[in-house]
Amino acid sequence: MFFGMKNNLTAILLILLSTFGFAIQDTVVKILSSSGSLWQLMFLRALLVIIILFLWSRILDRSSDIIPNSWFWPIVRGVFMSLAYTLFYASLPFVSLSEAAACFFSAPMFACILGAVILKETVGLWRVGAVLIGFCGVLLVIQPGTENIKIVLILPLLAGLSYAMAVIVTRGFCQKQPSFSLTFSHNVLYACLGALVISFLPMISISEEFRSSNEFLFVGWVPLTRDIIFLISATSVTHIVAMTATIRAYQMAETSFVAPLEYFYLIFAASIDYIFWMVLPGISGLVGMAIIMFSGILIAVRESINQRTLNTRKTEF
Repeated sequence: MFFGMKNNLTAILLILLSTFGFAIQDTVVKILSSSGSLWQLMFLRALLVIIILFLWSRILDRSSDIIPNSWFWPIVRGVFMSLAYTLFYASLPFVSLSEAAACFFSAPMFACILGAVILKETVGLWRVGAVLIGFCGVLLVIQPGTENIKIVLILPLLAGLSYAMAVIVTRGFCQKQPSFSLTFSHNVLYACLGALVISFLPMISISEEFRSSNEFLFVGWVPLTRDIIFLISATSVTHIVAMTATIRAYQMAETSFVAPLEYFYLIFAASIDYIFWMVLPGISGLVGMAIIMFSGILIAVRESINQRTLNTRKTEF
């Protein structure tokens, strides 16, 4: 009992560190969006993560931990992860961090639907209801059909869909892969994609007016100033710390206990929006975020209950 409570407390602290780290990382990316390049950020950050993982594996003589058993499904997962990051970051020059995050947190709802379609998982009425409630929350944030509609929020919504596909690929086809190999292969793909776009973007004829509409997305390489180097390095460090804290939290406590705590990210994101940009979500946005959080927590709890029931039945037989 004591060790269970201690593990849960440690998991809470770790997930708070994780969600705060990811919020800081995304804040830095939003700051970079005014003067940097998404593809440059993608390339340099992924390259730094690759170097750190490689050195870690060499020092501890654990090279096998970063090499996938087979490459096909980790690459497929990496494609969806890269697409998710790209779509989410592409929206940040135009919307608040909390708005983008709220739409991105539609991922558990998409994962629930895709799990039923692709992996043939059983989805009961509770989770179906949670998904429908969650999408009502998304509609409140995006506000379609009103003068306040923000079409650009479709980007983080699609990012949530892409992330959900990565979750499905991980759950269904990458369970036997070393966990660090998935991070390594994803960043290898991300670095290659960043280098490819940086190389070919200058060769593509893009009008200056169109390019200026989102320079963060349509500019390849920009001069590396001291500020840009510092900010990209900061995103790399926060990414590694936050990802490591997340993995450790899920190792120490049950998924149903940890997963709902990830919604602390929305609280950190809204706080950062106000501190840095003096922006607060409107009433409909706040209600939408609360509904999305409730939906995600309900999905996590019901999934845990179903898993426990399944395990009990297996034990009985």
